[in-house]
Order: sequence, then structure tokens, then C-alpha cells
Amino acid sequence: MKELLQTLPKVDELLRDPLFSHTQSKILKPLIQKSLQNLREQILSKTLTSFSLDKFKQELLSIYEKNTQSTIKPLVNATGVVLQTNLGRSLFSKEILDEVFPLLMHYNNLEYDIKEGKRGERYTHIKHLLCTLLGCEDAIVVNNNASAVLLILSTFGKDKEVIISRGELVEIGGAFRIPEVMKLSGSKLVEVGTTNKTHLSDYEEAISEETSMIMKAHQSNFKQIGFTSSVEFSALTALAKKRGIIDYYDLGSGYMQGLQTNEEPSILELCKASPSLLSFSGDKLFGGPQAGVIVGRAELIAKLKKNHLLRALRVDKFTTLALEATLRAYLNNELEKIPTLKMLNLTSEEILQKAKDLHALIQSIPNLECQIIALDSLAGGGSLPQTPFKSHGLSIHFPTLKASNLEKALRERGIITRINQERVCLDLRCIDQSEYTQIYNALQQISEVSNAK
Repeated sequence: MKELLQTLPKVDELLRDPLFSHTQSKILKPLIQKSLQNLREQILSKTLTSFSLDKFKQELLSIYEKNTQSTIKPLVNATGVVLQTNLGRSLFSKEILDEVFPLLMHYNNLEYDIKEGKRGERYTHIKHLLCTLLGCEDAIVVNNNASAVLLILSTFGKDKEVIISRGELVEIGGAFRIPEVMKLSGSKLVEVGTTNKTHLSDYEEAISEETSMIMKAHQSNFKQIGFTSSVEFSALTALAKKRGIIDYYDLGSGYMQGLQTNEEPSILELCKASPSLLSFSGDKLFGGPQAGVIVGRAELIAKLKKNHLLRALRVDKFTTLALEATLRAYLNNELEKIPTLKMLNLTSEEILQKAKDLHALIQSIPNLECQIIALDSLAGGGSLPQTPFKSHGLSIHFPTLKASNLEKALRERGIITRINQERVCLDLRCIDQSEYTQIYNALQQISEVSNAK
């Protein structure tokens, strides 16, 4: 035991070792100390009876690299879910980033009024584009749509009644519950209608002197079918104007234009009725950065700006610039700059050709069983839950591997797939041609490992 303890290296010796010449000693030193202490404890407890210095140094290097490298990695999305929340939702095109990066690398007028030579307002840059695009009076942006809901309710609903349909009291991803947010804001929740049916008269009868707002909430991934009834937001807007209260639509996903769908209301169409307030996410069907966009009447937006909560919810310069570039793409009808729309608009025939190309590349891999199959892709991100997008992909299988093991092996190599009928499936909708080589290399490696068993 004593002899083994004496073989342990000194901290200073390890710090001077050429193997660690590229490391930062202030980071490496505590790792060495902790690792040596663990070794001493193992030796004293007789759970360690031998020691290899070379192996120890390699382990130290691995720990150092693990602690200092980025944990965010690029992944291949072969799930077919375009707005895959766990994988970062909307992508940015090179064209959008080319507009953003020069401004990020220089000082800019984010909050500076060049004409007046004094402090300006960061929301100005987004406001004029949104007003031009939507015809609204004013707009502000916060860090996500949940923030938008909280800010609006805390500004106009605190200690007052907010009317909402029972069928819209939903819970979305991350246990975000509409009733809990309303409670947090200090609003008094007034539920109307039933779970499956709500009529305009239900809202009319619920309005009292304490009512400040009628709220409509997007149902996200939850969808009712069959014996159901709900009220169009335009009717709620008209009712609210008649009774002198606020109408607010928490639209959630926020579809602007560029898709053929009757399932999701268009922000452009909703704004034609001049709603009091409307909020939506920037990184869902809108196809931009994570943000909560609020548009509506100028006097209401002005009150939102005076809420001290806004300071904690405001967006940074990257979000502002990325959202601005995305809005310009809509204004100039350059929808090809928005990858979310581009991927959702791919035809089944276009995806079939992609599947054929990838199939031709990987079919020669030993023991790989691969065939082209028809699939259904999804929009994801809490939007268009009932709309399947016809797609194609590859069903792959190795005789020596279970589907779950193959899925794991691909996942560990940066390729995220799905399992269908005990076969791993690669939906080609979200896979770029530049990623084919990565898929080929991963399958080749998996083939070699499986053959060696």
C-alpha cells in the first residue's frame, strides 16, 4: 500500500508534463488534485491495487477536455419533425446570418437615436417592420411567448377578471400551464363554456365591471375533434370593442405566410380585425429566433413598456437583429431564406429523390438492410398538430442489432432518428445533402462494430 502511494505523481510534475502543455493550469490543477485524492482513497481502501501513470494522464486529459469543450453539438435531424423543440426548433439560413453577423461585429444603434444624438429604444427597429407587414399600430418583443403572456396579464389583468374558455386552459411543453401563469400575474381567472364547447354568449354573460380582458389561447399540441365548438377571435374582438375591454390572443405558434394550411390562423389575417393585443413565438412557424412578439394598439403597447417586468424580459441584440432580418425576408417575399418554411414546403417527390440519393450512397455498407419508405413528417413545436406532411425516408436495419441499439448508436454519432415497427427510420425532410456523408460514416462504423461481435 505504501509503495503504491509513493508511485503517485506530484501535482507540479503533472502540470509540467508536455501532454498538458496546451491546457490552462488554473483549470487543470484542481482536476489533478481531485483525481489524486480519489486514487489515495482507493489505495487506502484497497480497492486499487495497481497504478498506470500513462493511463492516469490520459484520463486526466479526457476530464479536462470534457470540462472545457462545448456541450452543444450539431445534430442531424432525421425525425421528420421540423420544429423539433429538443433540437433547437427553427434553423437560420446563411443568408439571414450574413445579414446579422456584420452588425454583431460592430457597435450599432441598438438603443441609440442617431438623428437626435441620444438614447433610443431597442424596439424601434422591430416596430416599423412589424407595422409595415401587419398594419398594426405598435409592437414590442420579449424573450419568448410565455414572457409575452405573463407581461400582458400582469399589466392589464392584475386584480381583475380575465375571461377564457375552459377548452383553452391547456398545458404545453415544460409544464407551462395557462391557469398557473394567470395566477402568477395576479389575474382572476374566469372560465366560460365547457371543455368541448364554448359560445359567444358564454363570454357575453361573463363580462362584469371587474372584467379587463377576453383572452383566447392557442391549444398548442392539444386538439379537440368531434362534438366541439369555439368562438373565432374576430368575434371576440368585436365583442371586446363593444364592451370597452381588451381582446388578447395568445397565438403561440405564429404562422405568418408561405404555407397552405387551414389549421393555423394567419397573423396577417388576424391583424386585419385590428385586435387589441396579439402575441406569438418567433421560433416556431414564424421561422425566426426565440422571441415573444406582441403587436396591437399603441396605447396598450405603451402601458406594457412601463411595466418594470419588461426589463427582465427584454431581448438582446442578436434576437433583435435575427428577428429584423426574418421580417425583412417576409416583407421582400424572400421566403426561401426561412428554412422552416422551406422544409415544410418540400414536396413528397422532392423528398423521395433525396431518399433515393442517400439510399444509393449507403446501400453498399456490409450487412445493412435498407429500403425507401413513405413517411409522415410533422411541423412540431406545438403547431399544426393534426397536419401530416407527406414525406419519404429510409428504413434501416442490421441483423445483429436491435432497433433500440441502432438508434442509440446513431444518436451517439450525432444522428437523431425514430423507430417505426422495429425499424430505425430516417425521414429525409430535414436532412441536408451535406449531412449524407456523416450518415454514411456513422453507418459504416456501426457495421464494422456489429460485424466484430
